[in-house]
Amino acid sequence: MNYFGLSDKGRYRAENQDCFDLCSAGGGVLAVVCDGMGGVAGGTMASDLAMDRFIAFARAALEASDGEDPADALRQATDAANRKVFRFAGESEEYAGMGTTLVAGYWQGDTAFFVNVGDSRAYRIAKDGIVQLSHDHSLVQEMIDRGEITPAQGRHHPRRNIITRAVGSERFVVCDELAVPIRPGDRYLLCTDGLTNALEDAELHRVLLAEEDPEMACRKLVQEALDGGSRDNVTAVVIYAEKGGA
Repeated sequence: MNYFGLSDKGRYRAENQDCFDLCSAGGGVLAVVCDGMGGVAGGTMASDLAMDRFIAFARAALEASDGEDPADALRQATDAANRKVFRFAGESEEYAGMGTTLVAGYWQGDTAFFVNVGDSRAYRIAKDGIVQLSHDHSLVQEMIDRGEITPAQGRHHPRRNIITRAVGSERFVVCDELAVPIRPGDRYLLCTDGLTNALEDAELHRVLLAEEDPEMACRKLVQEALDGGSRDNVTAVVIYAEKGGA
């Protein structure tokens, strides 16, 4: 696996409330992306706390089990991150109500495992197309699911930034889970809405297919999002499955 991550505070925000981490764990690659909410201080604190706790818990669990049952490790790590943020928010008025999105992936052997809370996304990109693996927990997504608006209308809806589920905003959180087979040559993207609000899926697909180097792909995605008018922090983590095998 080849991978790279990049985060930029963007051109309109004073501080970057996005964060990400990438590491090896249990014979595989572990990645997480978070996008905080709850004011400047709260959003930054929430995303940092969630990221650190998720990585520490998941890495320890995966290493202890040699990568056995990754789905359970990711689920428990999400719970641990939620408890950490929720407890911290309850101890200070400054951070009351803070929370964060979280999307994470673990690539091991021939399978990729994902969890997500909120509207930060996971994609799989191949020559035959791009597939969103995560499902947004947002007001607009609920409207799309009910058939009230189309996905195209949702991209520009005035309430598109309202999320319905977040890490740390409640005592307990439920994450979505998914496992998919890794195909040689597949490319994966974890990102915040600062990227996806600025770039269409077709643009993500174009860049990730054109760039053979994950670092160059990340840099181009972030730059195109900024040039495309993104008014948010922008974060992208790219993982390439090697063409010779998973």
